Amino acid sequence: MSPSAEDISREFIQESVHLLQQSAGKINHCLNQLDTDQIWWRPRPELNSIGNLILHLCGNLKQWAVCGITGSVDERQRSQEFRADVKVSRDDLQSLMHRTIEQACLTMQSLSAPALLEKREIQGFSVSVLGAISHTVPHFVGHTHQIIYLTRLQKGDQYQFDWSPDSDQEGVPI
Repeated sequence: MSPSAEDISREFIQESVHLLQQSAGKINHCLNQLDTDQIWWRPRPELNSIGNLILHLCGNLKQWAVCGITGSVDERQRSQEFRADVKVSRDDLQSLMHRTIEQACLTMQSLSAPALLEKREIQGFSVSVLGAISHTVPHFVGHTHQIIYLTRLQKGDQYQFDWSPDSDQEGVPI
């Protein structure tokens, strides 16, 4: 028997949720190795800190996978995510990230197969709901790897790996 549209949409949503949760674990693993100065360190003045990247990820995910899909009011102030003078605590960054991911996951899990094909206007783009998810989840994963790199750059030999090919881990590593 062929999979139904609902089966395919459930698998897509489940994988999207899994990637966000896996990314959150990796970001938390990095944050737990860093002090406040390291979280807000910029390799160069024009580049972003880990803290700025987390604020940006939360803004983007909420805009695309929560407000964009549900039609709720989007109050994102994108330029604020990149300010050098903002210093949010590790706990507040983790809390914001977890709340935002939870909202996005609940929104995605509420979708039916036909809803994935509905059109939305997000950040000035006309996209399907499936397109919005396909945009924001890889965006989140990509910046997760930047956060890992910035952590390794600062920690050097002191960096504690979360996963290696020899370790036990559920799912596919990102």
